[in-house]
Amino acid sequence: MSRLRDPHFWYPGEELAEDEIRITALGTGMPFTRRQQSSPGWLIETGNGDRFLFDLGTATMRNLNALGVPHSLLDKVFLTHLHVDHMGDLSSLLGLGMVRGRFTPLRVWGPSGSEPRLGTAAFGDAFNRMMAWDVESRRSVVNAGTGWKAEFTEFDFSVSGQIVYEQNGVTIRSFPAVHCIDGPVGYRLDWNGLSVVYAGDGKPATFTVENAQGVDVLIHEAFVPAVEYAEKTHLPVEVARNICHGVHCPPRSAGKVFDLCQPRLGVMYHTMISEDLRVPVIDDARVTWKGPLALAEDLLVLNVTKARITQRKAVVPDLAWPAPSHNHGAPRPPMERDKVAQMSDWLAAAEIPVDGVETTITDA
Repeated sequence: MSRLRDPHFWYPGEELAEDEIRITALGTGMPFTRRQQSSPGWLIETGNGDRFLFDLGTATMRNLNALGVPHSLLDKVFLTHLHVDHMGDLSSLLGLGMVRGRFTPLRVWGPSGSEPRLGTAAFGDAFNRMMAWDVESRRSVVNAGTGWKAEFTEFDFSVSGQIVYEQNGVTIRSFPAVHCIDGPVGYRLDWNGLSVVYAGDGKPATFTVENAQGVDVLIHEAFVPAVEYAEKTHLPVEVARNICHGVHCPPRSAGKVFDLCQPRLGVMYHTMISEDLRVPVIDDARVTWKGPLALAEDLLVLNVTKARITQRKAVVPDLAWPAPSHNHGAPRPPMERDKVAQMSDWLAAAEIPVDGVETTITDA
């Protein structure tokens, strides 16, 4: 199969071998989203058919939709923390999935906080209240089963190396991250003798080093160095340093973590890319890490096997249509219009009929 693959580009529809992991960058940037760089989000696919989303920041759904993965299979999300640039597109995933054939709940895992109101459970309650009108209105016109539900699982952020997911040969562990306040975590995924660590946001930390020893791929944030960041963002150097060093991680700090963990490939993300900054960012990382290194940009694709790690760029359509559901053609669950709000009679009576246009809502 590998001989048939384009060595430089990945195209939607390419099959994943039974012994490999595919990692795709849905977004690698900052809260300040740009046309070519969304906020953070990663899709990890394993050769057993599983798919996992790690963070889903603002504008990541644009890239995810273009990959041609059926929304019916996108039901597992692991949040590192609750900054908007790491969870901003979760609402779109819920709304699209229930329409596109995900007839089971969207499941979201995330960390606790220093108090209940700052944890994932409280966020999930607020999220479901926020989505109430959207969900009710969609359930009134589509077959959704229980796909309209979002179920949130909160775990203790402070436990290092705890198993938060274990199914179908895949094990996912969490560990604390040093970022802003209590709560953020990183994750390690193990499957078939292969491993990926997504450290989320944060400064170099012993927890990351303990959980990423000899990992195949270590994804670690690497902010633009403070001086260059101040210049690009028109901030005082002191403020830029607070951001880049105080709560985040410059490239040489990411390189230090890579050096302590010795991954087969170190991947830097959360870097605002521009043509003149690629070399300074990589040079800064090279102060502390001499091994294999990738500077992630949106739609980076890594295929990971025990023999090799290949790096390519996804080529996707700008105007993609949704991929068919993985259960396309199978019987759909019945609509449950009697269980959701309906339009008032006086409002419905204001509709203007048009010859040849049938507007009656019927079960599929």
